[in-house]
Amino acid sequence: MWIEELTKRLDRKKAEITFSPHLFDRREYWNLDLGKVEETVRTGKIFEKKCGNPNKICFQKYFGKENTTYAVIARYYDEFIEVKTAWPKKGR
Repeated sequence: MWIEELTKRLDRKKAEITFSPHLFDRREYWNLDLGKVEETVRTGKIFEKKCGNPNKICFQKYFGKENTTYAVIARYYDEFIEVKTAWPKKGR
């Protein structure tokens, strides 16, 4: 599957993560924590329903203390991962 090929090509735990200008426009509206966004990309689960070929992947991670789930849409490139957009939601 193409998602497995992307994750083999670039290790998301070590890769450089950049942020799209669109994310900074939405940062105040959603009250985003960029540290949690980066952690979601590095350790979150892949949410296949929002993935798109050739290089768009969605990650989700639940933060228990805050009772918040972050969803992050990112694009894989050869040397880095670019976060396109992110949003939090209450609960799982």
